[in-house]
Amino acid sequence: MRSFTLFLFAWIATSPLLADEVTDFTPPTINDEPLLSKPLAESHADRLHASTLFGQGRLHARRQQFVKALQLYQRAWRYDRSVVSISNELIPLAMGLKRNQEASQYAKLAINDTSANSESLMRMAVVLTRNGDYPEAIQAYQAVLNRQNDDTLSVPKALITAELGRTAFLAKDFELAAKAFDETTQALNQPEQAGLTGVHLARLKGSTGSVFLAMNEVYKATKQFTKAREAIEQSQQTAPNPAMYALRVASLYYAENKDSEALSELQRYLDLKSAEGKSDPYRLLIAINRNLVEDRLRADQKSIEQLTQALQQQPSNHYLGYTLADLANHASQPELALLHFRKFIPIQPVLSGYQGAIDALLALQTADAPLADNLTMELCWVLGLVYSRSRSLQSLEDDRIDRILSNKALLINMARLVQNYADKDLTPDDVKVNFKTFKSHTAAAMAFLFSQANDWENATTFWNLAIEQAPRQSAQFYETWGIQNLLNERSKEAIAVFERALADDNVRNKTSIHFLIAGPYLLEDKNEKAVTSAKLASDNANNNPRLLSRYPWVLYHTGQLAEAKTAYTSLISKLETMTSNPAATEISREAKLTLSNLCLASGDPLQAIEWLEQVLDRNPQDISALNDLGYLWADRNEHLLRAEQMTRTAVMAEPDNSAYRDSLGWACYRLGKFEEARSELEKARELNETDGVIYDHLGDTYFKLGDKQKARKMWQRALEYMKAPRHQQQREEVEKKLSAI
Repeated sequence: MRSFTLFLFAWIATSPLLADEVTDFTPPTINDEPLLSKPLAESHADRLHASTLFGQGRLHARRQQFVKALQLYQRAWRYDRSVVSISNELIPLAMGLKRNQEASQYAKLAINDTSANSESLMRMAVVLTRNGDYPEAIQAYQAVLNRQNDDTLSVPKALITAELGRTAFLAKDFELAAKAFDETTQALNQPEQAGLTGVHLARLKGSTGSVFLAMNEVYKATKQFTKAREAIEQSQQTAPNPAMYALRVASLYYAENKDSEALSELQRYLDLKSAEGKSDPYRLLIAINRNLVEDRLRADQKSIEQLTQALQQQPSNHYLGYTLADLANHASQPELALLHFRKFIPIQPVLSGYQGAIDALLALQTADAPLADNLTMELCWVLGLVYSRSRSLQSLEDDRIDRILSNKALLINMARLVQNYADKDLTPDDVKVNFKTFKSHTAAAMAFLFSQANDWENATTFWNLAIEQAPRQSAQFYETWGIQNLLNERSKEAIAVFERALADDNVRNKTSIHFLIAGPYLLEDKNEKAVTSAKLASDNANNNPRLLSRYPWVLYHTGQLAEAKTAYTSLISKLETMTSNPAATEISREAKLTLSNLCLASGDPLQAIEWLEQVLDRNPQDISALNDLGYLWADRNEHLLRAEQMTRTAVMAEPDNSAYRDSLGWACYRLGKFEEARSELEKARELNETDGVIYDHLGDTYFKLGDKQKARKMWQRALEYMKAPRHQQQREEVEKKLSAI
């Protein structure tokens, strides 16, 4: 049989008759058909895509390319949540890469995942607590505690209950915290039954007894005073501290409205001359006296006397000194307040001290008696001290600044005294020098005040004085001076200040000046100079994200879109190495959103989509990116169900955003939901009556609904508002629709 087969093949190959027949053979026509009878449903396509991404992520993880693996896992999860586990893949990887913000964002999304094991939920709770997401952390702890016969836990539930109590305490959910601490106390009383070993007990109590201190505060807040007292006793046994024990007992008596007992215990704290309680014991003393003495003024006077006596025993206790000074201010005794502010500000400067000193000084003037020169000089010095700390006076709050600016006579006198001080080193007779500061800072504070008052002539005088007095530190004065001009929409004047700074030998290479001047150059259409300055700032940014971002931003706003695209791409590459820096993360997000727009403008929609995808990889709840990608997909007639869901999420977050309403309306239109599309687009038009794109979409929708007259009207309105060059293609399309109708 085998030999016959070989013979047959040989004969066919050599037969001229069959060869001729093959030559004359015409293949039949076969119509092209897709391999599938119909395309995959969107959900099935998403799952297939997610599975592919997950497989790629696993491959990158095996190669230890963890950053790329994390991105692929994140994207796979967004396309189909069943494919990748947030708790098992995403969160551990994000934490390992120290991208805690991302870990927290995904943890918030994963806490309802019933498939997550208890260890994963515990890990999520820790991440959420660290990031201040207390309600979600509480939910994660509760999910673990509610599980029965859980063999996956590596620690006793008593420890988890204590963590729940601490987290609820931080969230100020005192009722929940109290219930959790009740269970913790029961476990401590019956450790064997709770499965607690000696190691567990030591971990639970902590070296300082912190769990008992939290219990004390929670039980006080819920008025369970017996339990609070027991917690205080437990904390004292764990970490003995006689002074703090007395203070805690005093605070508990006060909460119980036992003021006499509270005062007695508080005296024990004062007798020990401790400063561990910071300001709390002295504020508690004031509160107790106000309860015991009906007249508020008499009560505060009694507290002043007691605090003064205590200060004599502890003359260097600044907590005590500042509390006494603040009380004197509130008791309308500014002289006494000023006495203590003078003493403690030089040795322990704090913002509240500066604020209190200014309040005391301003309280010493009346309508009939202006502030004396010596006190006015002190006021100027305090302002100088504030400026030296923050290069601003904003921390004083608007009310204090307004009180100074509204008193023209005071302001004029301040200017005279500071000019004499800076120019001639003259100070008024009898002035106390406790607050004395550098002439440059005092002059700069006056310049800042006059800038706030829009008195630019005087402001210029004092900025010049500040620079003259400290030429080597002049960069900070130029910066603040220029910024004040910018904040008051004086871009030309800001340019003059910054250009003068760059001509100064002490400043010329200051990167921040190049960064700052690029903005006003742009406002004044000096585009070439703006680009040059921004490039200099970027080249010398030394990994400062904000300085690095100026160059691509300026290119974008000067219309150099191709160059901006390249520069933004380079910027993102640099920022990706700074993931632990929150500023870098935010600037990277902004850069990717801008790059998406640039790619659309250059006719590369797929790359535009990719940049938006990358924003959502980091934060799947980024509203702006959800809207932009949803709209882009709807416009391309792709992923329509997903586009509708994303744009609807954006609208729910910001219902008064016309762009988001337009995006949702357009997604509904693409899905054939024309009535819903009309409703959303009408709302978008009500919010923004000058957006041509909204009118264009409304025209399309009315046309589908059979109302050609309204469609024509909407398209005509669209043309009225589509006059910018970027709308040229859209204008042509609208004109075609009008011609066709």
